[in-house]
Amino acid sequence: MEKDMKYRVLCAITLASTFAATGAANVDVFTLEGPVKTNAFKQADFKWAIHPRYDYSKTYVTKLFLSQAEYEPEHLGKYKMRDNGKQKVCMNCETALEVIKGMDALTLGMPKIVYLVGWQYNGHDSKYPAFFEGNRAIARACDKDPLASVRWLMREAKEYHTAVSLHVNLFDAYDDSPLFKEYVRADVLAREKDGTYILGDWAYKVSYAAEWEKGLVQKRLDRLCDLLPIREAGTIHIDAFHNAVPFPVVGANGRHSIKFRSPISPWHGHTREQDIDAKRNIVKYLDAKGIDVTTEGVAGMDIGGGREGYFPMFWHYNAREYALSLKASQACGGNVYGSLCAFGSNVNGEALFRSNTDLAKAFDIFKRGFCKTTLISQYLNSFGRQALIEGKGGSIGVFEMGVRTMWKGGRLNVAKVGEILSDGSDMLIPALWLGNNALVAYSEKGYRDRKWKVPSGVKLSDKAKAWTVTSKGREAFNKFKIEGDSVTITLSPTEMVLVK
Repeated sequence: MEKDMKYRVLCAITLASTFAATGAANVDVFTLEGPVKTNAFKQADFKWAIHPRYDYSKTYVTKLFLSQAEYEPEHLGKYKMRDNGKQKVCMNCETALEVIKGMDALTLGMPKIVYLVGWQYNGHDSKYPAFFEGNRAIARACDKDPLASVRWLMREAKEYHTAVSLHVNLFDAYDDSPLFKEYVRADVLAREKDGTYILGDWAYKVSYAAEWEKGLVQKRLDRLCDLLPIREAGTIHIDAFHNAVPFPVVGANGRHSIKFRSPISPWHGHTREQDIDAKRNIVKYLDAKGIDVTTEGVAGMDIGGGREGYFPMFWHYNAREYALSLKASQACGGNVYGSLCAFGSNVNGEALFRSNTDLAKAFDIFKRGFCKTTLISQYLNSFGRQALIEGKGGSIGVFEMGVRTMWKGGRLNVAKVGEILSDGSDMLIPALWLGNNALVAYSEKGYRDRKWKVPSGVKLSDKAKAWTVTSKGREAFNKFKIEGDSVTITLSPTEMVLVK
């Protein structure tokens, strides 16, 4: 009991001094039971190694899964070595554009980036290290060359505030790839000291250092950029960009796990640092072409501990040291995990549209996810982080300007200077990408005549208009009234409304 009290007193003193400096009030609007730990944000020394084309903290980034290459059981065991020529198609380019249109309507024109997965050969994880032919199964009927369909999608998506680019892999090498024999002859595949070729979790592995030294990675990236307008998109996603080789391991209990080993290719004699330095060169090479690189995750893939600034966005983001030392504009994530969700997360469009082929249903789920995650994240990312308070039952995010959040039980509550903006199921959040006079209201279960205080910084006149928002667009909405600095709204279940 005494220890618990000491924790709570220390937390209160820390936060009181923090908020006294900003002039914010009602700092205790959110509390956690039991002992807590306060982790103060301290900006790390940071310098961009590249020149980001986007502010990823204010851009909704997702993938769309087009197709998965299939594999025969005998090739699955410990490794995937080649696909069997079959594939499971989730959507084609035309459907992808319909998804992008619907997402644009629901995100109210928020800047977006979409990476296409399975656009090549027989789908996802097919024929690497080559990526020079389109997937016939995702093409439009009117296009003889599937890459023409991908170009069409990249061009058309611009009308919907969306940059479309590619999901690629530079590490894997399948033995049925058009490039496999060439890469064997060039001696750029990872090998043991005795010359045995290394198989990782999936496929053989390319030695970054050897491929860079021989100019082959430059050659294949040049060719890809000649085939598709990646420079125009200004971004690309590199999957499985590991700093070490992942090996499958089966424990005594029969469970599978992954063990990493470096350097990547003992045969070539490169050190771990030389492998990572080759990755630096690859990212800088793409940067020189005007292309940002985002990657799969922080752990085992980042360069320089994040402070060197090579990757502005990670698909999987669970690095608390980054969240507590780097601004969201310096490093952010798509999928955020654990206590870091107090700083905001994002709706996973890839998983959602892959598992829900009924677009009407998928858009309803997307709307809910967007309002409860990405809508809030884009707002939180505009405020400097001050601390992350962690307890057994959840976490609290402390931001500048009196903004505070609580992540508990899978729900994110938000307040500004003590006024609730989200209680986890109902919310009224500023849509900052539309200016300082726009708010989005959403409710899971609906409510009648709920009165909200307009968040400070938002200018909303009594002549403001409102619209119900769906994947098909907007319709006039009149179940609201504005009185002074308050807005009273009536919402039906799962209704999303823009007030502007």
